[in-house]
Amino acid sequence: MVDVVIPLSVSGVWYPVPHQEPSKAGSLGIALVLEPYSHARVSEGEGVYINGAKVNFENLKYLEMKLGKVRVDMTSAVPLGYGYGMSASVSLAYSLGVAEIRGIPEEVAVRLAHESEVISGNGLGDVISQYYGHGIVCRMRPGLPPLGEVKVFESEGIVYSKPLAPLPTSRIVRRLDLALKLMEEFMRDPSLSSFFTISKRFAEALGFQSPYPCSFRKKGVILKLNEPESDSWIKHRIARRGAYVE
Repeated sequence: MVDVVIPLSVSGVWYPVPHQEPSKAGSLGIALVLEPYSHARVSEGEGVYINGAKVNFENLKYLEMKLGKVRVDMTSAVPLGYGYGMSASVSLAYSLGVAEIRGIPEEVAVRLAHESEVISGNGLGDVISQYYGHGIVCRMRPGLPPLGEVKVFESEGIVYSKPLAPLPTSRIVRRLDLALKLMEEFMRDPSLSSFFTISKRFAEALGFQSPYPCSFRKKGVILKLNEPESDSWIKHRIARRGAYVE
């Protein structure tokens, strides 16, 4: 039995880059890595549970085929399927837990978690952001390091999220040249306020609007920079560490 701790990640900008080899596929983009962490207990057995409810999606079928079956009991403050990178969190928990239990190299586990996201279409960069990053993560080259390149910008502060409705990732995976322009703008001012500014522009280009100031909508969740007027929001600190095994 082993415990795995995984942050959340909300991407603000992305540019899909396909490749025949899943480990080399992924996306360019920028993501904010957030607390509260999800906690997963991985043990011999079968079945994946989030807050007591059994879940099953394509990532897990791939990981079961590659690594064998285990039981994962995860607790999370946010729901699956809204845009918090939870499918990547589950994949990382599964693969890192198996690696620890069965003596598999951690880099192999991370690669398989990333491949499970790419092959299933559930994400193209969240595993990389959650494992290699903290603060604000900029994916400069697609795929896993060292082929892929990740830059991490230290950031502190509080942000807030409001989950609206689950949406499939396929609804938002589009290749907009605007993403590359916005990444260049961010690199000139890699700050939290800049992240929100460019993310709002990108979200609106995809057709996602937020009625709140200093905020943007990513898939089924709204992320807000300043303190909201109501208490119906989830509070997040910016994470200072990526995923790890306790």
